[in-house]
Amino acid sequence: MRILLVALGFLFSIRLMAQGPSNTNIVPRSEPGSIVGKLTDREMNNQPLPFANILIKGTTKGTTSDFDGLYEIPALTPGTYTIVFSFLGYETVEIPNVQVVAGKVTNVDVPMAANEGVSLDEVVVAVTARKDYETALLLEQKKAVAMKTAISAQELSRKGVSDAETAVTKVSGVSKQEGVKNVFVRGLGDRYNTTSLNGLPLPSDDPEYKNISLAIFDANIINSVDINKTFDAGLNGNLGGANINIISKELSSRKELSFGIKTGLNTQTFDKDFLTIDGTNFFGYKGDKTSPIQGTDTYSFENSWDPLTQNLQLNSGINIGAGQKFLIGKDKNSSLSAYLYGSFDNKYNYREGNIKQANAQGYLGKDLDYDQYDVHLSKIGMGNFKYSFGSKNSVSYHTMVVNTTNEALSDFDGLSVGIVDQEENVESTYIRRQQVNDNTLFVNQLLSQLYFNKFDVNLGLSCNTNNSYEPDRRTNTFVHDKADDTYLTATGNSSYNNRFYSKLKGKDITAKAVMGYDLASEDSEKNNKIDLGINYQDNQLDFDAEQYNHNVDRQTVIDKDNPDAFFNQNNLDNDTFNLIPLLQTYNGQRKTTSGLVDYTYDLSPKLTLYAGLRGENIKQNVDWNTIVSSSEFSDAGTIDKNYLLPSINLRYKLKEKNIFRFSASETYILPQFKEVAPFQYDGPNFSSIGNPNLKESDVYNVDVKWDYYLSNDEIISLTGFYKYIKNPINRVYVASAAYTLSYINPGKKANVAGIEAEFRKKIFENASADIEKSSSLYFGLNASYLYSEQNLTDKSAAFTNDRDALQGASPFLVNTDLTYNLKNREKKLTGALVFNYFSDRIYSLGSQNNENITENGVPTLDFVLSNQFNKHLTLGLKARNLLNPHYKLTQGIQDYSNVTIESFKKGMDISLGLNYKF
Repeated sequence: MRILLVALGFLFSIRLMAQGPSNTNIVPRSEPGSIVGKLTDREMNNQPLPFANILIKGTTKGTTSDFDGLYEIPALTPGTYTIVFSFLGYETVEIPNVQVVAGKVTNVDVPMAANEGVSLDEVVVAVTARKDYETALLLEQKKAVAMKTAISAQELSRKGVSDAETAVTKVSGVSKQEGVKNVFVRGLGDRYNTTSLNGLPLPSDDPEYKNISLAIFDANIINSVDINKTFDAGLNGNLGGANINIISKELSSRKELSFGIKTGLNTQTFDKDFLTIDGTNFFGYKGDKTSPIQGTDTYSFENSWDPLTQNLQLNSGINIGAGQKFLIGKDKNSSLSAYLYGSFDNKYNYREGNIKQANAQGYLGKDLDYDQYDVHLSKIGMGNFKYSFGSKNSVSYHTMVVNTTNEALSDFDGLSVGIVDQEENVESTYIRRQQVNDNTLFVNQLLSQLYFNKFDVNLGLSCNTNNSYEPDRRTNTFVHDKADDTYLTATGNSSYNNRFYSKLKGKDITAKAVMGYDLASEDSEKNNKIDLGINYQDNQLDFDAEQYNHNVDRQTVIDKDNPDAFFNQNNLDNDTFNLIPLLQTYNGQRKTTSGLVDYTYDLSPKLTLYAGLRGENIKQNVDWNTIVSSSEFSDAGTIDKNYLLPSINLRYKLKEKNIFRFSASETYILPQFKEVAPFQYDGPNFSSIGNPNLKESDVYNVDVKWDYYLSNDEIISLTGFYKYIKNPINRVYVASAAYTLSYINPGKKANVAGIEAEFRKKIFENASADIEKSSSLYFGLNASYLYSEQNLTDKSAAFTNDRDALQGASPFLVNTDLTYNLKNREKKLTGALVFNYFSDRIYSLGSQNNENITENGVPTLDFVLSNQFNKHLTLGLKARNLLNPHYKLTQGIQDYSNVTIESFKKGMDISLGLNYKF
């Protein structure tokens, strides 16, 4: 009989009959929620009930349960609904007053019976937050005692954000410096920040930086990005700016299958005669990433010096995501979910510009025009697996492989003193630099969240590796004789023509265990909880570099587009040139053992305390053997130190929507491995070198914040902060023939203070009598003012100024967006205009009468349009950098006007994407 009823139910469920009107109370919101659940058959010992009808009373919205009794009604306008459950031959069940909350999933589980109704007490209703929705994150921020800022996947999509790096620059007080990886938070750069994935740290992908590049993380693999600008005992103490924690995407529905393609162009790139590097193809670097040289008498490089040419550069990308949730166990009260994602992207950029170098008297050492051809490739594979059991317990495994390849071919022509001594109209210097950086990050994380009555346990284990290569970087330096337009090999320095290989192998192993105990009584709603935890992190880095200088004794005519005709085995055998190898290494290891305790307590109904203490033992060692020096007889790179780091956070709820927060803490900053090792890395305009005598910095932090929550998705926020930094670390310009940048503790202290403001407001929202139709306009603004000052007292650096601002600190930052939403049943149109501005900031501190190098302020404007035709198909248009401003580095010259050290434009990026959800 039951089989017959199921079969008949299936036939009836192919369409849902519209129900009569009801007193459904709908509150229009711009962000949807959803209802999910499970139907069980009490006539069959609570087996799943398939093909039952589920309908929102008073609407045509509904669905049917699947073979497992599961159902989902997505994209519901927030409000209060009555849900009708029916099945042929069974009692119809009406569940009134079901709340759908913006950005959340409401779970309604219903048992059904043939002969008697169901008591409402038997219906299980639960609401969980969707962490990829703006409203959910804002509500979480409202409840938190500590100051939290987060940006959701929904907001990333609305603003056309492509990666995590761009995402965080939409937050107040956060900016990106051109030519520098990663971001500045409240004027504090890479060394002051930390990066984590799902709460566990990540290794760096570049020897120049402490943190992994946030640009690696495609927006499609991100659930949300948390920016913690204040410290608590749960965070690593090596922190002064912010901890940026990326939450990777998990399955948010019963099942998912999506496919996307995109194409685009850069306005100053797509139709250029574009030069590419031999040894690369459409998918990246194809050759051996390590040096093939076994001896200096054999010329066995596998790649050509000669570049390749193409004349159409279209950006492209493809992605696919798939996931499924399975109910398991006898009562189907546990689940196993899996989500897989893969993508490939490539992007072309061309720019032309100029670089200069000048001394304190205004004399130019370099004045070079250049053309640069860039190719960026990204390949991502991700898998997230989660086992949930009980009411809140879970164990999850997250794995990810990210491979990025960045190719840059640059041609320079002009003045470079030391290479050409003639007037520029007679001779000029020609330099070609071909560089490939290939990085592969492999992440493995095992996480669990367990609850036992009043106890909760948070466990985490990660093992991450990163392999970064710079394979076969090729540099040519020629003299351009303009009289007859010929080129000659440059002489006088064996490094003028060279090939360079480097590899960085990073490994990070982290383990953590945190146990919490709720001290409050069973019937108490007060916060009264203590957490105890331990953490261990072992971070290792090994870096090796080989450079083969091609020493040429006398000038010889050469074809600049065919250096292979000169640099070959025959001319090596004839001593026309000879190879001079330079081998350099440095290795670093840092072991951090930590213990923590924190306590949360409601001092009163309005005032909550969150206080903690973290103890850390640091053992760091850096060894090096470079052309500058060796650490064999030095312990300058060794640190063995204990830190005791207190923190206190207070939340005072004046009213439900009016909340004040206070935070104070002590942290520290360690010099990163590269900043200590005296390895000189030569860039096209600057060289950089480490300083073994760097000291650690101590940081004292105070923050005060006021939040006024206008609604679930509207807020006014104002934050004031102050930092006192003992022994700050800065990048400094060292006047030399090589125009070198290094790192130094410029003085004993630095002060940083500022104000941040945020405003999110719905300008209007119109909803028709039909709840499926609405339109809205939202405005968002965040801005910050920053004051920073440090004493420059280190005499060895011979600073030009006695005091100055911090390197990278912009006094003013502004981010704003205007978003329009139009909804007509399954059709949705979203358009956003996004503006960003940062004011002038110091790129590097000046010394020996050379003024600071300043990065000039830049405005950017983006337009994003998304059109969802139905629940399956979405078309997106992005137009970025519409203003196309000049990016400039300038340097003040005493008794002269400023000299522009570098200037270029990026061009506008336009892309079109199509996504299909099955």
